[in-house]
Amino acid sequence: MPTETTTVERRQSDDDYTIRWYRPEDREGFLTLHDRVFSGFSAEWFDWKFADNPYLPEAPIVVAERDGRIVGARPNLAFQMRAGDTYHTAIQSCDTMVHEDHRRRGLFSRMSQRLFEDYADGGADFTFNVPNRMTTAGLAKLGCEIAGEHTTYYRVQDPAAYAGVDNRLAAVAGDRAARTYLRARGRRVDVPDEVSVTRHTEIPASTLARLYRRRPPTEIHAYRDEQFFEYRFGNPRWEYTVYTARLGGRPVAGVVTGTRETESGPVTNVADAVPLVGDAERDRALPALLDRLLADHTDSTVIAVRGDAIPPALLAAFGFHSDRRLPLRPLATPTTMIVSPVPPDGDWRVAGRDLRDISNWRPTFVEHNTT
Repeated sequence: MPTETTTVERRQSDDDYTIRWYRPEDREGFLTLHDRVFSGFSAEWFDWKFADNPYLPEAPIVVAERDGRIVGARPNLAFQMRAGDTYHTAIQSCDTMVHEDHRRRGLFSRMSQRLFEDYADGGADFTFNVPNRMTTAGLAKLGCEIAGEHTTYYRVQDPAAYAGVDNRLAAVAGDRAARTYLRARGRRVDVPDEVSVTRHTEIPASTLARLYRRRPPTEIHAYRDEQFFEYRFGNPRWEYTVYTARLGGRPVAGVVTGTRETESGPVTNVADAVPLVGDAERDRALPALLDRLLADHTDSTVIAVRGDAIPPALLAAFGFHSDRRLPLRPLATPTTMIVSPVPPDGDWRVAGRDLRDISNWRPTFVEHNTT
């Protein structure tokens, strides 16, 4: 991990770039560059994502500096992961950026090498990433390997907005057809009367953590305790709502939704569902949870679910479609996961599970840094 010794600046004499770890006084320079490359992100967002992250003592960011200015950054979001009964710190690449005047000079590779070298002796055990194509290519050159594609299920409530159609007549017709279809699908689902659903606008972290502990999966996933739920759903770019279901007066299941505005209208992700592994009580409660959250999000253009924590057959009954199949496959952008031990020549197995095998993972949206 970074220490007094490892944070010594490294400069290559031929180009005067300094590759080093982020310092608190870099915050303004980081945000200036981030706004230039991405725009629309606040200081509050930065503090949540990096400064307040509880899983590493330092902000896991390597920067490139030239002439006293931050011209590149290789940030990461830290997680505590669980595999079987073992626990591991992992990092996920996010918000990677290089100023346009300093691209094609190897800064991404040099920042990545610094990151892996300094974490080789501890701090992060592995990295798992869901990057864009450019970053995927860069990570592959460093020794990372593609594990596979995550499956995302979409309930498209406004087809024109989802497909980017501008014609108003087509938009109105598509909206009416979609809502008629979705209402018909929903009427076929058995929503049991004995399940009571409560909507929470504050995160009931202790309840969600107890539900997670009932049936944790053996696959690799983010470990969910009270600290996790309090931190993870503090992202100021999303508005979160929690729904919990009770049977016989006891909480048996919960889901978390995140909603934000986009250019095409509001989008909602079902960010998490607990327990992650089903049992009779959880599976009895899930239809009531989905029925309620869908009723509360009729204005969203699309509602998405990542992974198989909610049974695909139940999602299909409510009108969700997989992005791996028609009709969505031609429109969807695949979510590819690329992984590596830290350092990249280390052990590819975690608790006996190969990082490169997507079936060894149990993802929801909480393991995706943008949600």
